[in-house]
Amino acid sequence: MGTFSVKLRVWNPAQPGDVEELDAYVDTGAAFSWISRTRLERLGVISSRKMGFRTIEGRLLERDMATVYVATDKYSVPDVVVMAEAGEMEVMGAHTIEGLGMAADPVQKKLVPTVMLALASQVAARRGRIVNAIDSSLDLGKLLEPFSNHDFHLACPGFGKGTYNAFLWKHRRGNGRETELFDLVGPNQFKRIRP
Repeated sequence: MGTFSVKLRVWNPAQPGDVEELDAYVDTGAAFSWISRTRLERLGVISSRKMGFRTIEGRLLERDMATVYVATDKYSVPDVVVMAEAGEMEVMGAHTIEGLGMAADPVQKKLVPTVMLALASQVAARRGRIVNAIDSSLDLGKLLEPFSNHDFHLACPGFGKGTYNAFLWKHRRGNGRETELFDLVGPNQFKRIRP
């Protein structure tokens, strides 16, 4: 990705009136933003912990981390940054970029607002794993439609007994929920609803 820099404002949450502006290189390969220790100490920012880092040359470094507020354009967010030592570049890393709800646009060489990814709930993730197993078994011919709870158990081992007894019934069409995944086509006989 081509390099570019952005104006970044940083301040101590305990002293929001004192703000420093810097030109930071956008580095999506860096997990955290690196801000000059001298700059942060001028703002009264103190280290909250130490963290280890590996350089691109393979060396291990230990640096102080600090909690600050950062802003670019009209967006601001609390952040954890590395207190960069003398001679180290000030960069905006992925944690800051994503925290601001932005993404790096390498063509336009600027940060652009983006829609962030959300994790599925634990229930949805578990349901996804089961549905993926059923779909895979159907695709491989290990499970044939229509199928019963027992057929599901034989074709998709590894789930708990309650899953085999309840999952198809719980997610059948007409269950009154948004999770209608199967049609009940006969006594204990199901077919997958395809989108």
